[in-house]
Amino acid sequence: MLYRAGRMRVFIGLGGNLGDPRGTFASAAAQLRRIGLVARASSLYRTAPRDMVDQEPFLNAAVELETELEPRDLLEELKRLELMLGRNPDGIRFGPRTIDLDILSLDGRCVEDLDVRLIVPHPRLVERRFALEPLAELAPGLRPWRNCADVRRDVTVLDLLPSVADQDVQRVEGPEWADPASADWAGPISRIH
Repeated sequence: MLYRAGRMRVFIGLGGNLGDPRGTFASAAAQLRRIGLVARASSLYRTAPRDMVDQEPFLNAAVELETELEPRDLLEELKRLELMLGRNPDGIRFGPRTIDLDILSLDGRCVEDLDVRLIVPHPRLVERRFALEPLAELAPGLRPWRNCADVRRDVTVLDLLPSVADQDVQRVEGPEWADPASADWAGPISRIH
């Protein structure tokens, strides 16, 4: 895929287990189109909770976004979008949520902006199959650390999957959840206007 000058390719992970995560994800994809081009979306995956296991299973996905926003501005937009879609900013860490939007990788860039708690590639990407599986569907050869001062610079997303194979992740639907042409797509978008 060709990218326009001044734009960067960003992979964003989506997760949620409260309300209607599929509908919330569709609304998030629609809103992401306001800040860039949603080039592709992964399938939806049902995943067992990690860290805090006494909660409902999560739905997870990833999108590839082409945007002109700088990383800090993108993070600000994602946090704004989470709030708009019902995320409780004071919720329990790793607890139930309507939506979580994480910058998994900025193709070709490494970022460490501790003032806003932004580290890219995502610092826990290597240990989370719920993030790696949808990301591998979109870009199996992606090397998230390729321009970083990191020993993993040649490691691809696909290379990382065997290390998390024991985690419970099941594909439950294709990428049509993010398609504005799908029959039920208009429903979720109307909720946020």
